[in-house]
Amino acid sequence: MWADGLYGCFFPTLSTILIFVVSVNVIRFLIGEFNIHIRDNKKHNWQIIKHTSRAYFCSICESLVLVVNGFYCDSCGICADHGCIKKADKKFKCKEISLPLSNQPMKHHWVRGNLPLVAMCEVCDEECSLEPGLLDWWCCWCQRCAHQTCRSSISDICDFGIFSQLIIPPSSLEIVTRHQKIRRRLHFRSIIPPPMWPKWNPLIVVANKKSGNNEGSEILSSFRRLLNPAQVIDLSERDPVAALEWCRLLGDVSYTIVVAGGDGTVAWLLDTIHKLQLNPTPAVAILPLGTGNDLSRVLGWGKEYDSNIDISCTLQDIQLAEKVKLDRWCVTINTKAGFRTQQKSMNMYNYLSVGVDAQVTLNFHRTRESRFYLFSHRIFNKLLYLCFGTQQVVERECKDLDQRIEVYLDGEKVELPSIESIVVLNIPSWGAGVDLWNMNLQDNPTNQQSICDEKLEVVALYSSLHIAQLQVGLSQPIRLGQAKTVQIVLKTSCAMQVDGEPWYQSPCSFNVTHVNQALMLQSSSRKSNFNSSSTSL
Repeated sequence: MWADGLYGCFFPTLSTILIFVVSVNVIRFLIGEFNIHIRDNKKHNWQIIKHTSRAYFCSICESLVLVVNGFYCDSCGICADHGCIKKADKKFKCKEISLPLSNQPMKHHWVRGNLPLVAMCEVCDEECSLEPGLLDWWCCWCQRCAHQTCRSSISDICDFGIFSQLIIPPSSLEIVTRHQKIRRRLHFRSIIPPPMWPKWNPLIVVANKKSGNNEGSEILSSFRRLLNPAQVIDLSERDPVAALEWCRLLGDVSYTIVVAGGDGTVAWLLDTIHKLQLNPTPAVAILPLGTGNDLSRVLGWGKEYDSNIDISCTLQDIQLAEKVKLDRWCVTINTKAGFRTQQKSMNMYNYLSVGVDAQVTLNFHRTRESRFYLFSHRIFNKLLYLCFGTQQVVERECKDLDQRIEVYLDGEKVELPSIESIVVLNIPSWGAGVDLWNMNLQDNPTNQQSICDEKLEVVALYSSLHIAQLQVGLSQPIRLGQAKTVQIVLKTSCAMQVDGEPWYQSPCSFNVTHVNQALMLQSSSRKSNFNSSSTSL
């Protein structure tokens, strides 16, 4: 009887677990988080074909490639079904990231078939690939397309196309091979500026392929298609310090960095640039992959990444973007531990807060880091924020914060009403797009906010319900004032966050002081929803 009872309990439980695991993996496949990595060849970077409305044809057998069984190289563009991958590796060369320095100009790297959508012939200006099949040609460097009969009319020399000023040509990149115990690694030795490109401003793309709803991986693949794959750096494989260290090889050349990620990733990269003291300082553009993306909103790059926008349009926006300065602040936290005082510091670019909004962010962060957090999606994340915010309406963990905190603006103590949060702002966006300081402040231009005036704006919030009202524009915050230095004394433990990175802080005293300014790119083609009052350089 005991064995029968155990049998009756065990197998239903086991089948439930198996069904749950299979369901989670099916969901991950449908939303694009399921990946198959091909390691057979070190040249082609194979990616699985999925979520496509166009037809792909195998570069080997020329048959139609099925979505569930097809792969493409995101660098050179050739396609293959599962059975033809090894043959494709042997037959076709991928983009050469480095070539020996030569006086000979580079030739086109022609790829047959699978042309970009709406590809126009360079010679006759008629559309290519109108019929199904492995037809016509395109160069994976300059992106020029040509009919089979028109290709012979195009010069053999490749000028790298309209984005040549952003590309590091293979002849400019010198690498060395170092053999280690397990495998060999490629290392950059030097970067030689192209002699005939006076306005050369190469682009470095930095992203984590695991960021967003698989959007990070798609962005990396899209940039590899248009640039030298060596310019595209995956943060899941390299530390940002190691990823940007080779930027020193560019010497005095001015260059641009594109970071794809949320506010935390952007701050991480800006900290790395500051730590490495790169000279000249690169300008940074943003492709938003996070949930809030406040800095991206302010600089005109949008509230979220739109995968429907062709990456070539993004490159054009980057070329037309304006350089602006962004204040960098240092948050120094002093905590007493017995007879000793411990000190730690961090940089701030967007805002910091103490109280209920930091508590909501901390609850969400703990949930996301949990091993049981299986479903990651931007909409689902926003729903979680809403649930934790509603929870604080009832629990009110930060009630009477004004009795547990002291705020000093430029050395003068500020009298606080009954509040649950203090927010120190550097940019005019907080909580995924709320312009806290400038709400109903149009009649007082002397107190307008700027991202480069070396001033901070400090506001207070009544409660979690007050935050919800601010999100829909039904209320306004308590403006405590503007200041060049801010000091906050925390008498009891409370949740705290800096640029979306939360933690539970013990009693302490912390100061916010100006350090210097980071160099950013502000989109001129996509209008910002905020008046950043920034100075173009």
